[in-house]
Amino acid sequence: MEGLKSKDISDGNKSVRFGIIPLPNFTLSALSLFLDCLRLAADEKDQSRQIRCRWELATLTGDSVRSSSGTVVETTAGMGSILECDYVIVVGGLNMLKRKPPLALLELLRKASKRDTVVIGLCTGSFVLVESGILPEKQCCVSWLHKQEFDDEYFDYRSDTTSLYRANGNHFTCAGGIGSAYLALEIIASEFHEDLARKCASILMIPYERRKSEQPAPAVAEISNKVIRQTIRLFETTMEESPSMSHVARQIGITSRQLERIFRDELGKSPSRIRDKLRVHKAKQLLIETDLNFTEVAVACGLYGSRTLNRTFEREGEKLPRDIRARPG
Repeated sequence: MEGLKSKDISDGNKSVRFGIIPLPNFTLSALSLFLDCLRLAADEKDQSRQIRCRWELATLTGDSVRSSSGTVVETTAGMGSILECDYVIVVGGLNMLKRKPPLALLELLRKASKRDTVVIGLCTGSFVLVESGILPEKQCCVSWLHKQEFDDEYFDYRSDTTSLYRANGNHFTCAGGIGSAYLALEIIASEFHEDLARKCASILMIPYERRKSEQPAPAVAEISNKVIRQTIRLFETTMEESPSMSHVARQIGITSRQLERIFRDELGKSPSRIRDKLRVHKAKQLLIETDLNFTEVAVACGLYGSRTLNRTFEREGEKLPRDIRARPG
């Protein structure tokens, strides 16, 4: 990872400082997986002394902060010391869009970015990087779970729900979960050496070779064929646009005939039928979770009208939209 900063201590051994800002209702796994990799890299064996890596936890108020699981984390430093770190990490969690980040936090991230500090958003902490306006490209790694809310709020950004984490200039956005560990391992390999990163992964029983893998989204969780995985991802991200199958095939780098054959051989269904299943799945979510009318739901799923919506539900053996939307009297 070119351009990442580091500092040397007087004895010649590199020591890298990490300033971590967990936000209210932060996701505990994102923090713990990232931090435990640093802990294991910081010292020999499992002694946990902060030698190679040093870290501080801070909040805007200076108070302890509660995670979404109820676990409380105490602060170890004030916000002033965060700007002296080589990396600034914001850990998000629940209700990030319902509760906008404080201006003081956005200003701190802007200052850090101007200093060429590496700024990282873990889980929905990436939303805060978007809010701060420091990402040089309008792309952000987002968990598939939060894709819809991200797209609705930041329509001028492209959400990457395939990668576990994404480099964006001197900034990183990460979907959270196991991606937090793999991002930490990449930093360790870059700042120190790959053997150290491999050691950390081994202790945590994480397969190091999978650090470049995709997010295990439900639609492709059990699918190993790369062409089918890429196609389904494309279906999900272009659902409203509904591109032709020939266009989809060109995007994947094969012919439409090859695409059809691969889907039928692997799944026993045409790519069009698989896309319809994805449409029905999304439509059911919208019918249950929103107040959109049937036409609006259809358009959001690339079906253009309520009649097409009904026909697609019937073909997939589902209850009609009006029955799903109906409330018990």
